[in-house]
Amino acid sequence: MLALATVAPLQGQAPALEGLPVLQDFTSHRLTSADPKGGNEDWRWLQPGQTLVLADIHGPGCIVHFRDNITSREPHHLQLHVLRIYWDGESEPSVEVPIGDFFAVGFGFSEKVDSALICIDQRPGKLTDPAAYGAARNCYIPMPFARSARVTLTNEGRQPSQHWFEVNYRSYRHLPKNQGYFHAQYRQGTPPAPGPYLILDARGRGQLVGCVLSVKNNDGGWWGEGDEIVWIDGKEAMHGTGSEDYFCESYGLRPGCFPYFGVTLLEEPYVTAYRWHVPDPVEFLKSLRFLIEQGNGQPPFKSGNYYYSVAYWYQTEPHAPFPKLPGVAERLSWAAPAR
Repeated sequence: MLALATVAPLQGQAPALEGLPVLQDFTSHRLTSADPKGGNEDWRWLQPGQTLVLADIHGPGCIVHFRDNITSREPHHLQLHVLRIYWDGESEPSVEVPIGDFFAVGFGFSEKVDSALICIDQRPGKLTDPAAYGAARNCYIPMPFARSARVTLTNEGRQPSQHWFEVNYRSYRHLPKNQGYFHAQYRQGTPPAPGPYLILDARGRGQLVGCVLSVKNNDGGWWGEGDEIVWIDGKEAMHGTGSEDYFCESYGLRPGCFPYFGVTLLEEPYVTAYRWHVPDPVEFLKSLRFLIEQGNGQPPFKSGNYYYSVAYWYQTEPHAPFPKLPGVAERLSWAAPAR
């Protein structure tokens, strides 16, 4: 079992600039969708209902970057493709998220993102275009593993899609010490039950490193007075001052991307915001519960708004069972009239 990663850079991963001259003790590899015949048909087709294996890696290593350029004419196809990652031969994934939400834009829309961990190169088409396509999605989150890594993408839509992908990873003779397994989990509430909305309920030893929250504001007005609440090892340890404050904003939200926080989508009634806990990971030894109050921030914390979230964290295995991933119709519930 891997031990927990520390706040310092992963062993074998020196800081980006200072470490460039340092000779490292790993081997670099790249998996891509390159045309096996040597031509320029450098993509893979993914038919409805099928799963594409982006990487199947053995031996101690660490994924350091992956990219997928999805091309599909199907509306909201970014919510219809599900990214899953399995570590060390596990039967249940440690990452299970619709790929659009994983890359920090909700509702299946496509938007430019510029942050330390997630980047999207462009926004083809107009804002909130349900069929925007062609943007390259890049993830720079380090993902170490002891024995194996399997990265898959499943098309749950009704039309085929094309994928230009790249997975860069390092292999080690001996895995560096104190490495945690990366996890990412999707949840939604349409609307949530009364009370604070649950973003993550993790068990084991680990550290929270990020959150993406998308809200469809069905109630109108300002929805973001709800505070974030973090329980660590069974005790309430953190209580915030408002949703926009958690996302490092003030007096509401404004579109824009920064290294560790930002708002990728702000087109009423739709909003998506992210925060990366890179300078300030939230450590836990036994458990972590991460919630945010919904509505106007007043008890009983009830609203008609729709919440969709992704939590990103490292931890020791085994992890607690994930909630069942909502089906396609449920994930697209935001497109239907509010109940």
